[in-house]
Amino acid sequence: MWWKVVQRGKKHITLNLSKPQGREIFLRMIKDFDVLVENFRPGTLEKWGLGPEDLERAGANLAMVRISGYGQTGPYRSRPGFGTAAEAMSGFAHLNGFPDGPPIFPSTTLADGVASLWGVIGALSSSLASTRLGGTRGVEVIDVALFESLFRIVPTQLSTYQQFGEIQNRPGNYLGSHGVLRNTYGSRDGRYFIVAAVGPVAIRRILVGAKADHLLPVLDQGVMHNPNTETVYEFLSQCDQHLTRWAVQHDYEQLISDLDAAGAVFSPVYTAEDIYNDPQYRARDDVVTVNDPDLGTFTMQGIVPKFPQREHAIRHAGGRQGQDNQVFYGEMGYSSVQIGAMQREGVI
Repeated sequence: MWWKVVQRGKKHITLNLSKPQGREIFLRMIKDFDVLVENFRPGTLEKWGLGPEDLERAGANLAMVRISGYGQTGPYRSRPGFGTAAEAMSGFAHLNGFPDGPPIFPSTTLADGVASLWGVIGALSSSLASTRLGGTRGVEVIDVALFESLFRIVPTQLSTYQQFGEIQNRPGNYLGSHGVLRNTYGSRDGRYFIVAAVGPVAIRRILVGAKADHLLPVLDQGVMHNPNTETVYEFLSQCDQHLTRWAVQHDYEQLISDLDAAGAVFSPVYTAEDIYNDPQYRARDDVVTVNDPDLGTFTMQGIVPKFPQREHAIRHAGGRQGQDNQVFYGEMGYSSVQIGAMQREGVI
């Protein structure tokens, strides 16, 4: 399933870069591309004579996105790394979970996904700068470390430690200590949903929807602006306790109807089935189905972000490694005899 989604829309070719002929073919083809993404351990491409300087001498003019566990520099650069190690080192896992439990790691490839987005940002920035410079940049390296990418989007852990000597700990779903009304609640009929509010206006909408009439006067008297943070925390705790009691007394449909009528921010906790059937996902073409030779119809995520003036189309799901070798290398000028020889020799 992972391969079918992540490798969608790509040409699937193989090339052994460690062989002299593979290196020669790579240096020939690289001149036709704008972006190169690689995730070898630092120093591997240099060992094969395919580092940035080698590519530049061969005439490459591109953004070289280098994704590794710990980056191209520093004492950990040679360590192998996967997303889970990055989630541990970045501080994310320490902050994720409930106060009385162990650190919790995400159940999906979070660090890898976040790193890929930083890589895209770097490649696009490089391409924009190249355009402004008249298209000449040589090979510009974008150095993306898995741990660094996730570390960058956890906003306050470092500054809180530096300013106050405080190590932030796992808060669970309740964020009253951040001055925010947010938590997960369970309905009478066993559905889960969240509410989230920052500031008195948004909090008021939740309290109106949850029929918390006894808390509204306190809010309207300015409790959220009280300089005593403990007073704010106590008020938010009272809100949370009321929401917990209110939720278990009503079925889910009634709860979300009341919150929706009040203009509150809320959301059910979606399962894959919920996503598959949701009209908002469908309206935005976020759930799409393509024909696949292996699986028949195959449903996956749509294209993000949207370009309203362009057509969004996923050509195909991920295919077999090397399935496009004949066409791709044929277009480069290699004959079928040469391609067959390269296959036998392990070049492709």
